[in-house]
Amino acid sequence: MSLAAHSTGEEVEFPWHAEPSFNCFGCSPRNPVGLKLKMRRLPDGDYAAETVFSADYASYPGIVHGGIVHVLLDEVMGDTLALVHGMLAFSVTLRSKMLLPLRVGLPYLTTARITGRGNGVLHTEAEITGPDGEVHVMASGTFQPIRAEQARNLMELDEATFGRVRHYFDHGTGES
Repeated sequence: MSLAAHSTGEEVEFPWHAEPSFNCFGCSPRNPVGLKLKMRRLPDGDYAAETVFSADYASYPGIVHGGIVHVLLDEVMGDTLALVHGMLAFSVTLRSKMLLPLRVGLPYLTTARITGRGNGVLHTEAEITGPDGEVHVMASGTFQPIRAEQARNLMELDEATFGRVRHYFDHGTGES
């Protein structure tokens, strides 16, 4: 499916953009070197982000660095969890199959969905398609919801900031 077929989805506002302490490499509009991703909710319920990489993200001339490709996958899968469940989560695993390299200057669509839950983690899948609709990368990820105590310690949140963002933590995975 072409990128144009996916662009009909509704753009989603990230609720955490108003939080000045969140400077996410993937989605923050304030991060000067970040990807500044904008997510869309597609009619089928999946979430997606269109990305055009500049030469700043290249490894070989004209080719997007594989590590940056993995950042994109991790971000879109993690943002999908945050938008669907209102939680922030750490990635535990990220597995990918790179079928074709991504080129700088071309638009790519990364689409993600939640595929399951179990043992305290959530499972996701994603793919990156090129402008002609051909799949370039397929991936799966496992994410663990962040506990409030982890957030407070690892993110070094002061009391005021923690109070504003506490609702993103201590979510279970819906298991009994």
